[in-house]
Amino acid sequence: MRYALPLALALMSSAPVWAEMPALQGHVLVTLGGAVTETNLPARGENDGGLLGYLEVQHNGAAGFDAATLDGLEQVAITISYGPEDNKRDIAFSGPRLSDVMAMVGAEGKIAKPMAMDGYQSEIPWTSIEAHQPIVATHADGSPMGIGGYGPTMIVFPPTDDTDLAQEQSGQQVWALAYIGIE
Repeated sequence: MRYALPLALALMSSAPVWAEMPALQGHVLVTLGGAVTETNLPARGENDGGLLGYLEVQHNGAAGFDAATLDGLEQVAITISYGPEDNKRDIAFSGPRLSDVMAMVGAEGKIAKPMAMDGYQSEIPWTSIEAHQPIVATHADGSPMGIGGYGPTMIVFPPTDDTDLAQEQSGQQVWALAYIGIE
């Protein structure tokens, strides 16, 4: 019994502890909904309008991430060759790991379904998220990504020499990211 408290303290300090989702300080850059346990946005119905209404997104509560929340997570930089086929160039993207963003909302081990503002959607299994550690990029070459470019956020995978894997991941690198459904 005398070891119970030190053991409990050791276990608590060895695992990451996520608090509730913080209150939003600015505009939502990306929303995670579906199978999430931490939320800071109210439920959405089918007639709620706006961009998520256009995308036909409904949820029982979601986690909205603003710039402050995303920037508050550990930042990772990934440089890849990106752009239109006839104008590819190396771009240094940076932002938090998708796995950290998902962990913050209680979605570890689940499938991410990132959706762009135009409705394009992909599916990324947790095994791929865990193995390849894509980021939710918020910056390109040191500047915040705006709408009309690749932003406001984008899923970016580290480069790979595996041609088949690179092809699969190219369809998962959703830019103009608005929503990530969690299943």
